[in-house]
Amino acid sequence: MTLLFSGCSITYGDELENPEKVRFSRNHINIARNGLSNDMIVMRTIEYIEQNHDVDYVITQFTVPRRSTYWENEYKNITPWTDNTQSRVFYKYLDSQEMRMMNLWKNVYVLDQYLRDIPHYFWRLSEGAEKTSSNDSIFKKLVPWSDMVTLYDLIGKPKHSPEHYVHSHPNKKGHDLIAQHLQGVVPHLY
Repeated sequence: MTLLFSGCSITYGDELENPEKVRFSRNHINIARNGLSNDMIVMRTIEYIEQNHDVDYVITQFTVPRRSTYWENEYKNITPWTDNTQSRVFYKYLDSQEMRMMNLWKNVYVLDQYLRDIPHYFWRLSEGAEKTSSNDSIFKKLVPWSDMVTLYDLIGKPKHSPEHYVHSHPNKKGHDLIAQHLQGVVPHLY
């Protein structure tokens, strides 16, 4: 069974000494990369499947909605703490909580629709400092994932469960807890 994992640094296993050997996706295809926005996570997932038609199951971890993507000779990710002109202008003049949340749920909707014939499971990073939008978008209402499991649901918050973290990323124990959860929902994970 071909399982495809997609996401950001959490799914990649960024804080681990040897991500390929100890992260929860170690025996399967993992296209996750550090710093990806939800736009890029969805785009890379669809591109991979379009080029590799043997994917049997997809596990996607959505990231924090404050990350965004723009085009400048290629797609680039930005965050509020990215130190460039594009990021400073975007987050000063264009960004809003409502737009962040609409973009998250639009991406969930797009990937859910694309994967309609491929079994899949979605989970996401916890909001943390991000607030929920007072204006839920239509996309959130159209997906069965509106209450998807979060990282905090799986391993607790760093403040309350520091034994599961290296800084803000899961350590080996945190990855083991995520893997245990995924084993319960994804067939033939290991």
